[in-house]
Amino acid sequence: MEPRSPNPAPDPGRPRGPEGVSLPGSPPLPPRALPSAAPVTGGAPLSAGVSGPFASPDGAGLPPGHGPNAMAEALAAAGYGPKGAAAGEAPATKGPTLRAARWGALVMLLSIGAILWFAHLLVRDAEAAEFAQVDPRASRVDFGPGFSDPRWEAIVATRLAQLPPLHPERPEELKQVEAALYQLPFIERVEDARVLWPDGLRLKVHLRQPVACVRAGDMYLVVSADAVILPGPWSAPPQVGSGFLPLVAIEDTVKSEIWEGNVLDSVGGLDGVAVAIALQRELAPDDWARLGRIVIDARDARSASVEVPGTVLHLELGRRIWFGRSPNAPSPGELPYKLKCASIAKALRAPESPEAPIDWELADVRWDVPELLPRGGLPKPEKRSNSPR
Repeated sequence: MEPRSPNPAPDPGRPRGPEGVSLPGSPPLPPRALPSAAPVTGGAPLSAGVSGPFASPDGAGLPPGHGPNAMAEALAAAGYGPKGAAAGEAPATKGPTLRAARWGALVMLLSIGAILWFAHLLVRDAEAAEFAQVDPRASRVDFGPGFSDPRWEAIVATRLAQLPPLHPERPEELKQVEAALYQLPFIERVEDARVLWPDGLRLKVHLRQPVACVRAGDMYLVVSADAVILPGPWSAPPQVGSGFLPLVAIEDTVKSEIWEGNVLDSVGGLDGVAVAIALQRELAPDDWARLGRIVIDARDARSASVEVPGTVLHLELGRRIWFGRSPNAPSPGELPYKLKCASIAKALRAPESPEAPIDWELADVRWDVPELLPRGGLPKPEKRSNSPR
């Protein structure tokens, strides 16, 4: 017996099973003809129309739906792929991916803006914290025009330094600063009080202007137009403008009430202050200078008559002027004080007249036509027990 091959060659003429095994007793099958390849035309490659491991890698020449991109094409046809994308192309960066990128950029910009705004608020709060309290010592005070005693400026600075810090956005605290300054007797008015960065407080004050002075022991105190005795003693009547402040004589009974900050409460003193105001208002600067140092004695101003001269002005070189009633207490028939002051100006220029200089001792300006009496023409009046010093 011949040995059998473990894998005998199949008989082509016998029927085969599912896996090509010939069934015994079956008649032989006719041989199958292999499909012939399509004729090659137009220079197509030999692999055209061939499937399986011998097909072209890029699927050229394969019918639709049989190439390497068959799955992508099927998904695209079903609406699950990117629209308009050809087979084999990378999908365009659109749709949810692009929207997510845009939202991310927007969120980043908003985050940066929020950080910058927060930093701005921190800086602003820090600056506000530094300026939350205003120190009144850092104040700029404008004292305005007119007479200003340097000692008054020092008193204002001391008073402001005694005040507590204030809040810049609380108007009532600024009012407290104004009220504190109004307690100083030489302050007439405070205006334009405000916080001014970086100077602190800015204040504009109007000072009471002195128009006369009164004697207080061996010193002199100045008096304002509203009869307030202002602080700061002087060794002599001070000079204001082109002349000196007149010294007003007061009654002996009120001399004990002469102190800084008090209001002059004397009829003779108030009438004398009124005469001093009239002289400063009506006399020209050069005539005010010619007047020199004077004493205004208005203690008998309201008793003026033809025999009683009323207010008497005592000038240097022993000159006197009879003024009559004070502007505070006019009387019917009394010459207006403006005409009296005009007569005083003429009398002050008389000694300097190039034509007929007159060295007068008494000038009576109570009448329409003033009278000038030369020096030595009248006896000296009797000295009163309470005559002005």
